[in-house]
Amino acid sequence: MASIVERRGRFCVVYSYKDKNDKRRQKWETYKTMSEAKKRKKEVEYRADIGQMIVPHCKTVKELLEEYVNLYGKEA
Repeated sequence: MASIVERRGRFCVVYSYKDKNDKRRQKWETYKTMSEAKKRKKEVEYRADIGQMIVPHCKTVKELLEEYVNLYGKEA
């Protein structure tokens, strides 16, 4: 489903998803290390298998921070 591509010393996780108009799209996410890319690849594949695919699509810094907290934030 997802794959890892090395580009200019960085690692990109590439995967396909369907947008809200049911049109197929491709997403590239770049990471500094192979281990980060592998972790994201596993997460993408797992979420696709259980039907809870989350595709980052922020337009403002506020949206980015809210999405980050929702994905990676931990409750105390």
